[in-house]
Amino acid sequence: MGVNMRMARFLLPALAALILAGCQKKETQAAAPVASPAVRVKAIRVEPETFAATVAVTGSLHSRATVDVKAQTTGRVVRFPKEEGDRVAAGEALVWIDEEQYRLAVRQAESAVAVAQAVLERARVQEAHTTSEQERARNLLRSGGITDRDLKSAEVADKDSRAQVALAAAQLDQARAALDVASKLLRDAVIHAPVDGEIQKKWVNPGAYVEPPTAVFTLVDNARLELETSVPAAELAPIRAGQRAAFRISSFPGQTFEGRVVEILPGVETESRSAKVRIQVPNPGGKLRSGMFAEGEIRTGVTARAFVLPAATVYRDDAAAKSSYVFTVENGKAVRRPVRIGRERDGHLEILDGLTAGMLVVAEQSIELADGVAVEVAGAGK
Repeated sequence: MGVNMRMARFLLPALAALILAGCQKKETQAAAPVASPAVRVKAIRVEPETFAATVAVTGSLHSRATVDVKAQTTGRVVRFPKEEGDRVAAGEALVWIDEEQYRLAVRQAESAVAVAQAVLERARVQEAHTTSEQERARNLLRSGGITDRDLKSAEVADKDSRAQVALAAAQLDQARAALDVASKLLRDAVIHAPVDGEIQKKWVNPGAYVEPPTAVFTLVDNARLELETSVPAAELAPIRAGQRAAFRISSFPGQTFEGRVVEILPGVETESRSAKVRIQVPNPGGKLRSGMFAEGEIRTGVTARAFVLPAATVYRDDAAAKSSYVFTVENGKAVRRPVRIGRERDGHLEILDGLTAGMLVVAEQSIELADGVAVEVAGAGK
């Protein structure tokens, strides 16, 4: 019994120590943190590249020389041989209106001029006679051959003859003016092309009756086209005359056409808060037509070495925010980096500050990311 008691004295403390150590080990294991799995992300390696800033534009092409030609005389169209789409030259005769009555009017006016010319000649002869008689009367008065009353009569006759000459001259001018009017109406019976171009629309055909201001045809010069577009006032600042523009036409898929800014109109429309911009469009091949719809962009500047990121990689409060941030991958962790945004084009942003070449930027926004979160790059591209 004594031996057993002595053994119990030694065994009980040892057993208690072992139990205590086991409990402490379990508590230590329970308190150890469980490591979170790394977030898998795609990343973009930042490298400098050329970035061309643009301003989007849309609008319709129109000719700088679109003319609605109207009749200036009254009559029936006897000839109009050209068809829509035909090319014509400035000054070319295109439409003939029945001119018989205008020829008769010219002949009548010419006769009136001849009569007025004859009347004027007769008045001048009479004037010369009365002037001579007045001089003779003055000589006779000095010699006593006539009375003072006879001289007065000669002077009155001379004044009257001078007045008749002036009246006849005025009547001649009037007759000549009437001849000019009749001649113009005769000339207007043939309608000429005012500019080079193509016949866009024929409004009348032979047999139609026209009078001023009946529309006869519409002429358009597609060699001188312009794209007129409305640009929001907030995007006007970088636009300058002479800048290049590129645009596309649905009728010619896969083709890009060029133009140059020629004018930014000074006024901003109060309703749309935009201003008109005119872009001159060369058309040497004649493919383009007035009225075609175009969409494209004005190239406002080019940076040779810029950092460019897809807009989806950048966290910003709104599209207009210039101070924003991205997440970069550094030593296996996400690092929040503030960046300063420059220009935007086609869903890409120019980054002015905050990045250096070679950095890995997380390619997509994610609610799982925060500063210091472990990340695993699933793929890196440019």
